Amino acid sequence: MRDPLEWRAGDGPLAAWLELVGELLAGPQPGGYVVRGDLRWPDQPYGVELARGLTPAGAAELLTAEGVDGLHVRTSGGRLFAEPHLEIVPTAEPDLGPDGPGVRILHVTPVGVPAGTVPLIGRIRTPAELAGWLDGLSPLLPGGMPGFDWPRRALAEPLGATLLRRRDSVLLTLQPLEAAERSGVDGTSRLILDSRAPDLAGHAALLGTPAVLEERALSTVGGLGRWLGELAAGWGSGPPPRPGLLAGAAPLPRATRASVRRIEGGEAELMLRRHGRSELWVRGPAPEVAAWAVPLLEPAVHEEAPAGSRRRLARWLERVGGAVLGGPAVWTVSAAAAPLSAVELAGWLLAHCPGRALAVDRAGAGALTLGGTRTSDGWVTVTGRRAP
Repeated sequence: MRDPLEWRAGDGPLAAWLELVGELLAGPQPGGYVVRGDLRWPDQPYGVELARGLTPAGAAELLTAEGVDGLHVRTSGGRLFAEPHLEIVPTAEPDLGPDGPGVRILHVTPVGVPAGTVPLIGRIRTPAELAGWLDGLSPLLPGGMPGFDWPRRALAEPLGATLLRRRDSVLLTLQPLEAAERSGVDGTSRLILDSRAPDLAGHAALLGTPAVLEERALSTVGGLGRWLGELAAGWGSGPPPRPGLLAGAAPLPRATRASVRRIEGGEAELMLRRHGRSELWVRGPAPEVAAWAVPLLEPAVHEEAPAGSRRRLARWLERVGGAVLGGPAVWTVSAAAAPLSAVELAGWLLAHCPGRALAVDRAGAGALTLGGTRTSDGWVTVTGRRAP
């Protein structure tokens, strides 16, 4: 099915398509539309107005005269959360970099705030409200959006949802509503879902669990295991193994907060934020979370490396390597020529990173990396992979 937010020569009258886009996204625009063009560096980095106050028919006439044969809709966050940005741009655009000559651009934007029948933003207080907002996006998707039956339980804090659409992808961003209303859309906060438009409905189905939408304060490995169990249940994964009594009671670093940060192409990225420590990130296919998130149930993965003893440091490296990789790890250092064993790496770290607080900061895809690995010459990357 054709993407309703794309137009190509031969698809039908351009004016009719612009009218449809206006109805869906722009809403009534008493001030009409602006067309910008003639971008030139450095004098006109944003182009100049070619026309203002155009109707869709007037914009179609101008674009046709310019020989445009393909258009698509692009949306982004505006200066304020309640004022998203909408523009209609050519499918094929020249390089707009500052090193090139002046180029012809044609961007069509409504004069007023977009307010069409499809809301580009949503104020979300329950998973059910998110389901309703997603359902409202159906007219923008080639195959529509199925109805989701999600809980009506209030979330720990309301969220602001924003649709950010590009040529080849769609981003759904979710962030604390209070921050969004105060500072506008922040594409780095809380949770981003990144998908191709035809796949958006399937990937959006991963958002319906409160554990996905909320940031959780956790104090023990056992509490972390229960959060992973909620994710697994919501994503159709088998339950993760329960940590043993001692492992479950092991404390997490102070002020640990766990959240789902990104869902991209069906893969999920989890983050554990800790006070005074670097974040810990893990990533893998959402339906298999019970398998790839299991290393988080090993207390050593959350510990800072013991300093001062090569033997103790090597034992910690062996534990985290075994937990994440399921077997002995071979370690590489960006500043070292050859792979190292755990014992060799322990000696190298004590010699080159004395007094540094070392910890696991990323795990997944058959590898783990350590944070805190700064030498006198700067930062180095320390990566462990399973021994062949």
